[in-house]
Parts: sequence; structure tokens; C-alpha cells
Amino acid sequence: MEGKASGKSSPRLFYLDNFRIYLTILVILHHAAIAYGGSGDWAIKDPDVDEFSPILLTFFTAVNQSYFMSAFFLMAGYFTPRSLERKGATAFIRDRFIRLGVPILVFSTLIINIHQLIISVWLGGNPFKWNFTYEVGHLWFLQALLIFALIYAAYRAWSDRTPNQQRFRFFPDRLPSDRSMVLSIIVLSTLTFVVRIVYPVGKWMAPGFQFAHFVHYTFAFFVGILAYRGDWLNRLGRDKARRWGLVALVMLPIFFMVAILGGVLESDTALEKFLGGLHWQSLVYATWESILFIAALTFLLVFFRERFSETSPRLRWMAASVYTVYIIHQTVLFTLNVLFLSVPIPTVVKFILVSLIAVPACFLLARLIRRIPYTKRVLG
Repeated sequence: MEGKASGKSSPRLFYLDNFRIYLTILVILHHAAIAYGGSGDWAIKDPDVDEFSPILLTFFTAVNQSYFMSAFFLMAGYFTPRSLERKGATAFIRDRFIRLGVPILVFSTLIINIHQLIISVWLGGNPFKWNFTYEVGHLWFLQALLIFALIYAAYRAWSDRTPNQQRFRFFPDRLPSDRSMVLSIIVLSTLTFVVRIVYPVGKWMAPGFQFAHFVHYTFAFFVGILAYRGDWLNRLGRDKARRWGLVALVMLPIFFMVAILGGVLESDTALEKFLGGLHWQSLVYATWESILFIAALTFLLVFFRERFSETSPRLRWMAASVYTVYIIHQTVLFTLNVLFLSVPIPTVVKFILVSLIAVPACFLLARLIRRIPYTKRVLG
């Protein structure tokens, strides 16, 4: 990872490496939870054998969704300006196409056909047919990053040629105030609610995006750029982190209160009102997500900076593998999902067992893949 906003060579920010490890493990757990009862899209769904698992795992996935992918976008935005300035526009764009475009190409030609072997042939007993349709699957994240990087490179090319053009100079010498953060939550909540009137949660649109979440993702990438310019990650104080950490803690039980008031326990169709449309449930859910997004990230960034700023040989190779893990984890989970389908235990227990196997398996497999010649040019 690159250093701070000074533009000079800086020590590696190990706490961000460790934060990325945490988030990548959370991605694995998130998708495992969906397979065993949590709300969301997943190709292999295990039948529920109890009423408790879906409630617990849906809460888990809802909390994750409020901040974890936005955190990835924020860190991507944070390291984008210095990467562009260090490499130059041409090398930067070429690097983005190699690092982001090649995995998308491999996924849409090879990995989706491996998934077909697992799901359609192994599980479904159907004959194998090559799928040549462009499909990004969970690598929509890489596709979005590529688009964001190209937009930023185009903006910089324009701003560098425009006299006296100010680049993203919000709070260049100080942190955003709590008042500014509250205002951001109001704007995020409103925009997310409006977008979900047309594109509710769970509705996938070409080119493979759920626009219901993209207000947060776009904002997080933009804030990452501002954070780099203003050195916000180093300036964030413990008091501010504690205040927003308390806000995040308070928001957790509110999820159940709102769900009950919204009728989720009384009707299966009530859940759809939380996911989008002109419903008060959708507005409240968008607000809950936006508050937790800002509060959780503010707390976690300082928490990792203060508590997990050290590294070790194991953490270093895990940090080097997180990108590969993100790419391959779906294949590992599909395999485990099929193997555990016939195991007669509560789905929440399956979630725990599969997670305990999947996390180390993904990192070990990623380490082996990165030893293949020339892969590090793409995978890092």
C-alpha cells in the first residue's frame, strides 16, 4: 500500500493491511451466511431447518452490508491519487486494466464454467455446456473500481489542464465535524431511498451492479480521495471514534425494533418494503444503513490503527493474498455448500463449520495460486 498524503515515501500502513484482512474474512462469512439463511443472493441455498438461523444470519448480513464493501471502496479511493501521481496517467490506466480487467476476464470465461460444473453438473446432474456470456458475478466490485479509476484519471487530466482548478479541497487541513457527518448521513439516506424506489435491494442491472448500494459506494470512494488529501486517517482521534462507535452500538438493536414494527415477523412480503419502493420501511432502513456506515467505519479505522498496527510473517502473507481470496472465495464456498447439503444439522451450525473451513482454505489456495509464474503481476 502507498503512504500518506505528503507525497513522500512513507512507511507501510500495516493497520490498513490488517483491516483489509478483516474485511476479506467478513466477505467470506457474509456469503456463507446467505447460503444458510441470511437475506441475499446466492446460487446454493441450504433449506432452513429451524426458525432461529434465518433471523440471526439476516441480522449479520445486514450489519455487514451497511459498511464492509463501502470500506473497500474508501480504501481504494484513498490509494488512487498517489498511485496516479506516482505512475502517471498512462501507466496508471494500464495497471488498472491489468489488475482489475484480467481477473474479470478470467472469471467470465473460466471461473463461471467451474461454477457450472459445481452447481449444474455436480449438484443438479445436468450435462455440461460452456457458458460464453459475459458475467462478472461478485467481481462487480473490480468492475466498479475500474470505472471509478477511469473517471478519476479523466477528471485529473481535465483539472491539470485547467488554470486555478481546485481539486477536491473539502476539509484539507482539518477533519469533517460531527455536524458535517450528520449532514452526510441525511444526504446518503435520502439519495439511497430515492434510488431504491426504482432499483430495490436485490435487483441486479447491467453491467452486473446492484444500484441500491451505489450511493454509499460512490460516496466512500470520493471520501477516500478526500481522506488522502487531508490525511484524515492519521488525524482521526480516539474521542471521535468512541462517540461514533457508541452510535454504531446503539444502532444494532434498533434493527430488530424496526423489523418488528415493519411487520417482518408477520408476513414474508413485508421484507420487500424494507428493500425499496415508496415505503416508510425503506426510508428507515436506508437511514439505519447510512448511520451504521459512517459510525462503524469511523470507529473501526481508529480501532485498527490503535490496536492492530503491527504485523507478522503470517499477517504479511495474508495481506498479500486478500485480493486473490476475494476472487476465488465463491468457488470454495460453492464446493463446501454442496458437500454440506446432506448434513442434518441446524443451518447456523453449518454456517459456523463451513466458515471455519472456508477461511483458511481460501487463504491457503490463494497462496498457492500466487506462486504460479506471472500471477503476481495481476494479483500483487
